[in-house]
Amino acid sequence: LLKKAEANNYNLQAAWQSVLASQAVLQRFRADGRPQVDAGLAADYFNNSDALSATGQGDSGERYDADIQVGWELDLFGSIRRTVQAAYASAEAEEALYQDLFFSLQADIAQHYFQINSLQTEIELLERGKQSRQESLELIQQRFRAGTVSELDVAQTTSLLANAESRLFATIRVQNSLLYSLAALLGETPSTFHFQPQSLDAAPPSVPSGLPGQLIERRPDIRRLERQLAADSELIGAAKASYFPRFTLRGTAGFASRNWDDLFRSDAALDSIQPGISVPIFEGGRLRANEAAAQANYNESLELYKQQVINAVTEVEDFLQSVQLLEYQREALARSVVASNQAREISMLQYRRGVSDFITALDAERTALDAEQQLEQIRRAQFVTTINLVRALGGSW
Repeated sequence: LLKKAEANNYNLQAAWQSVLASQAVLQRFRADGRPQVDAGLAADYFNNSDALSATGQGDSGERYDADIQVGWELDLFGSIRRTVQAAYASAEAEEALYQDLFFSLQADIAQHYFQINSLQTEIELLERGKQSRQESLELIQQRFRAGTVSELDVAQTTSLLANAESRLFATIRVQNSLLYSLAALLGETPSTFHFQPQSLDAAPPSVPSGLPGQLIERRPDIRRLERQLAADSELIGAAKASYFPRFTLRGTAGFASRNWDDLFRSDAALDSIQPGISVPIFEGGRLRANEAAAQANYNESLELYKQQVINAVTEVEDFLQSVQLLEYQREALARSVVASNQAREISMLQYRRGVSDFITALDAERTALDAEQQLEQIRRAQFVTTINLVRALGGSW
């Protein structure tokens, strides 16, 4: 199921495209710090105005150019370097977002799998309970026709049977909803999805005590916010670097001629070198606004990061205590199941011997079925909570 989800889940595929886009953006910013080389070939057919000529006679003719142009911005103050580092951190944040989505998808599928199979166990339990009550009703109806029990006993047994049927249908409905939801996670529709639930006999894995708090650092959402924080920090540096001069170096080498046949002769060769410097003097407050915006974005990411760490620690503590308390609850319910099944057998035996009335036997039957159903529901809650704990820890311990 996990491999199928990785291949077919559309949200996951969309997130991967975001990763590829962020990597392309990183490559684009890296290119800004490297020399840019362009080759050109041009032809110009001209007839200049006589009025613009100093001699009163405009020039006309042809010109052909073939050249290579090289441009390079010298990153002396780190503007390009900071921008590249910010893009790199942003790309890592996108990868962490993809991992977060993939990890959440795996956890969701695991929860659906265990819940569906646990519900199958509960359905089989309810079917046995329904069959038992159906047999009890047939027995009571026979005794009613023989005049040994009252109509009240028949009505109460019929009510218990109908209640068992209602519980069974409700449980099947929940299981079907989870099956449809699982199909959507796997990129399928309910009509094309096939999964045969099986009774769940396994127990959830035990959780060791004293788990180190550093485990939450593996959480993809924490990594994503930390990388975003790093990207915003680099953008502050890039904004500050914009206050300083920009140095550029451009050069051209090639040929120019008025005759195509003479274009590549040695006397048609040309070359030039153009160093340049650009100093910001007055920008109308744009540079300060860019720096203030970068600083505000960093502060926002920092607050979100701190809050997410608090949320992560809280989730781990919550699920740890829930796992422990659910185990205590399961142990108590297991003892209740043993005792209630014992009470059911004793009450039915006493009823057949005429020692107790039928109401007592029915109560014992209902109590036993309730205890068994509650035990399975607690086991299902243990699986769900354990998976949530794994999710909160960012993986297994």
